[in-house]
Amino acid sequence: MAERPKGFGMTAELQAKKAAKRDTTLENQARDWMKAVSGESFPAGSYEEALKDGVYLCKVINKLQPGSVSKINTGKMAFMLMENINNFLDACTRYGVPKTDLFQTTDLYEAESTHPVTATIHALGRQAYKNGYDGPVIGQ
Repeated sequence: MAERPKGFGMTAELQAKKAAKRDTTLENQARDWMKAVSGESFPAGSYEEALKDGVYLCKVINKLQPGSVSKINTGKMAFMLMENINNFLDACTRYGVPKTDLFQTTDLYEAESTHPVTATIHALGRQAYKNGYDGPVIGQ
């Protein structure tokens, strides 16, 4: 089977559309807010790679609502990483974030789109404010 260049046709259109939705300013705000809430430095690597295992996200929600995620998987097996992401999303729902504001696990795990991930973090920040969190603010 012939190898096709990656910058042509439908592939190029989809990549361009995905890149157009990405807002690094909002990503940086989300990164700074999570860093301030968790009290830990943001993991090394790109935005999506740093969040892919779900560990940092679980730590953030546990700071906002202690015990939200009782077990954070530190293994590198795919199902463990996706379980962390799902546990974070479930904790966000219990915290009051509307389901319509939540990203899909594949958005983050497969790095399909970072925009919904960032939107969820901003929605979590808004909900934290509504819930009376008196720490750093984002997403108002």
